[in-house]
Amino acid sequence: MTVPSLHQGLALIGKGRVTAIFGRLRAGAGVIDLDTKNANMGEYLAPEIADWLRRRGCWVLERPSGGAPGRSHIFFARADFRYASAEHRSGVALEISKYLDALAADVNIDRTELDLRDSVRPLSSPHRWGTVTRPRGDLRDALRNLKKILPDAPALQPLRSPKKRAAAGGVWSGAVTPLELQRYKREIAPQWRRYLATGNTSALGSYKPTRGDRSLPELGLTRELVWAVGDPKIAWSLIRESHPTAMQKAKHQRPDWWLKYVWNRCVEDARAFSPTAESSPRPHTAPGVAAAVQAARVRLEDLMWTQSARSRASLLLVGHHLLDRMLTAGSLRVPCPERDLVKSTGLGDRKTIRAALRLLDGSVGSLHTDCFSPLKPDSTSFEFEVAPSEDCSEIPPLSFHPPHAPRGLWATLPRAAHGLWRTLLSSEGPLSPSDLVVKAGLVETRAAAPTRSHLAAVKKAATALAHAGLARVDEEGRWFAATGPRSIRVEERAAQAYAVLDARVEAERVAYRESMSSSWSLDRARALKAQKEMEAAWWAGLSDSERAARRDQWRNAFDELSITEQATRKARLAAARANAGVEELEHYRSWLESLTPDEFARRSNDRKARFKMLSQSERGLAVASWARHRAVFGLPSATTTPIDGRSVLPNGPDERDRIFLERQLSLPLSGEGTDRAVS
Repeated sequence: MTVPSLHQGLALIGKGRVTAIFGRLRAGAGVIDLDTKNANMGEYLAPEIADWLRRRGCWVLERPSGGAPGRSHIFFARADFRYASAEHRSGVALEISKYLDALAADVNIDRTELDLRDSVRPLSSPHRWGTVTRPRGDLRDALRNLKKILPDAPALQPLRSPKKRAAAGGVWSGAVTPLELQRYKREIAPQWRRYLATGNTSALGSYKPTRGDRSLPELGLTRELVWAVGDPKIAWSLIRESHPTAMQKAKHQRPDWWLKYVWNRCVEDARAFSPTAESSPRPHTAPGVAAAVQAARVRLEDLMWTQSARSRASLLLVGHHLLDRMLTAGSLRVPCPERDLVKSTGLGDRKTIRAALRLLDGSVGSLHTDCFSPLKPDSTSFEFEVAPSEDCSEIPPLSFHPPHAPRGLWATLPRAAHGLWRTLLSSEGPLSPSDLVVKAGLVETRAAAPTRSHLAAVKKAATALAHAGLARVDEEGRWFAATGPRSIRVEERAAQAYAVLDARVEAERVAYRESMSSSWSLDRARALKAQKEMEAAWWAGLSDSERAARRDQWRNAFDELSITEQATRKARLAAARANAGVEELEHYRSWLESLTPDEFARRSNDRKARFKMLSQSERGLAVASWARHRAVFGLPSATTTPIDGRSVLPNGPDERDRIFLERQLSLPLSGEGTDRAVS
């Protein structure tokens, strides 16, 4: 079983079959496993090997291995040491290997009893037989000397596991104020973790020390530990193991003083600040939205199995992020601009996102493209919508509420990490690696057996999730979703990845805006405008009867379309006019002014009659379609400006008499129809 960190490994000791943990040393460090059969020989060789290493500039630490007497581990460190297998060793590693060969031959022991390796049981882990061994010498002095050899840590992990203490006595004798409001723990803020690990106070803001006073940063850190950790024993363990320049006053005054005068008062302040924290419900999304989103996740999982295993990761990443947006916004319809999805998902290729949106359209929800307006490219985009859930009682709720992942995190994790995390979130219990392979969709079919490469991919992705504080492993090697501390290195990598994506997206947006006013765009607009003028001239050259016939033909064809097809046709024509430099509002007003009052009244009556013939659902769809079209292209509503400055009735008696005369003259004379019929 593999654990992602020393902190989680130590927490599993004593659970199930876990009795010890085994780790790999960093570059520059190695260990010699002295495993002699003769105890006296082992006691003789250990100081000899340690002295030889010290004379060659190595840092050395000896520890009994915990097995039989005389067996020990000799840790050493040197900046230029690099471990390699026996046939590929060079430099310091080769020199040490040759020395061990000569030593084994000199004392007549088997060479396997002197083993140079880079993996060993950590100092804080007991032996598999339960023996706890303590290194020889002064550990504080050894640590100071080690930092001279290896000054930079390979990975910054300030939140180390607290050491267990005996049941008798405890950490302190003072009373502990209970922290009733600590229901949901969280991770320690990055600036305070940096303070714990390095003693750096530059990012503490108002808690920076003033005039050498150490009280402000210590008070601020204690407040942070109250809200983030909630357990004074764990908090004091973090303080005790922090950087020597951090929390100096508390370390000097001892834990009883810190508990009484700092921790308990911070707890009282926190309780006074949030007196109803325990009784107030956790904010949640509207039940209808949550049920619809959960039903959409089920459809997304079904859609996943219809795609190849390689394309599932991007599909799940885009789909779940859109559904998360709905939960955050409390709406079943959310914008889905591709460039925003690039930043939130970490997928650098917009073609991949576009392909995922096409797959989601129709199977998980609906992708609305008509809401994008070319006149407002900065404020409009495509939108994604899922249908409301009619029956949500059969959909089980999430067994674990997902924590907030830092921006850019998914761009730094393995490709399968997000799918594994979503699978763990929806699982009711821990999952073994083989079950996780199948449920996360890494295999081609549900019935396929996982291969060794699949298990390796799961191991890599799950370990990365654990380092990011999103998953944990139990004593049986099964994984489950959980919140945990993540190192500053993880957050720094995520921030750097997000900065790269954000810079790329902003550059693309700037280029897009500049292209709208580039010479090519201007030439294109002029060409489209000239084409429109040619079409208008051609239309003006037609006879009245020809134009009327063409209007009737296209009007009848438009009436035969469905409401959705009509909306698409109107949006496409409006976009074409906008590309040609014709404002849709001006086009609408000019068309409206070209209608005579009688024509306007006739068209209004015809539309009213057609609207009454529609069903109730079709009426709602038609109203929504027109409202969306007006909102996208900036058209006024029908109730605000029926005709700009004109009335349906004639304006004055002269105008009324003229129109009446024209109507009478257009009527056939009395008896004209009869005479024609007789003749």
